[in-house]
Amino acid sequence: MRKWTIQSDETAEYTFLLFDRFSNQVFANALEPLRAANTFLGASAYAWKIVTRDGAAVRSSAGMTVVPDGALDPTDRGSALILLPSYGYRALATDAFSRQLRASARRFDALIGLDGGAWLLATAGLLEGKRATIHHDEVQAFSETFPQVDVVRQRWVDDGDRLTASGAVTAFELMMHLIARRHGTALTLRISSLFSARDATSPGPLEPPGGDRRIRRALAEMEANVETPLMLSDIAKRSGCTQRDLERRFAKAFGAPPRKVYQRIRLNTARNLVEDTSLSFSEVATRSGYDNAAAFSRAFRDTFGKSPRAVRMR
Repeated sequence: MRKWTIQSDETAEYTFLLFDRFSNQVFANALEPLRAANTFLGASAYAWKIVTRDGAAVRSSAGMTVVPDGALDPTDRGSALILLPSYGYRALATDAFSRQLRASARRFDALIGLDGGAWLLATAGLLEGKRATIHHDEVQAFSETFPQVDVVRQRWVDDGDRLTASGAVTAFELMMHLIARRHGTALTLRISSLFSARDATSPGPLEPPGGDRRIRRALAEMEANVETPLMLSDIAKRSGCTQRDLERRFAKAFGAPPRKVYQRIRLNTARNLVEDTSLSFSEVATRSGYDNAAAFSRAFRDTFGKSPRAVRMR
């Protein structure tokens, strides 16, 4: 069961290993949630560096050149080594690189394969007996080539110290999962509101693989009805379940009741309006579903630790 908020004073350190023809989208979707988390936390909770195998610059599939911080070093350690190969990754699966990966596996807490990264991990023997996924176009070939890997058709997989994601959008979802695990779902809910718009059919970035459609529908209803909040009984009905069932599902997915999640969605909207517009605070309160400015200010301060005025003046 997930937790709503988690206090963590440790810094998670990620090393991104880029290859020629890497995907800009996969890279951005993996990195930007970490940057946003630091911004919202007001602390350097996540640190990262960019490396290549030899320290040379690499070009993405779109032709963008990235100059790394250095080469993958035998002494590098950290929370996770994140592999980002996209096009032509099978040619990267050499004996020399497999040895390098196996050495890294002993120094990093986890190895993460994004897009075609699972292929490189499997070639190095680092996914034996592990559940893993890969880009949907490669699932069959991956399964046939590596029978010792439990290949699943999922958006992303967390199997302890080995994590894999099948593409660009799922890279974002996986990183949100890691942030939720370290700092709670309240933070990832705010990051989600920054980067994405939810609808009732597509999986949301907070959902585990095989996510709950009723939660998906409930979140869509909440986000579509911020200024005029719905009763939880109405949200449950529109989601195809009872209110009691919805409470149970939210407790499992978020570690918080739907009332609290709905309030955070509204207050996230309010904070965006406070930071990005010159609307009066009474108008912000109205647009975020509060008909009482004093109640809005109390809820805002209780959630963010500062008044709307203090946030705007920052």
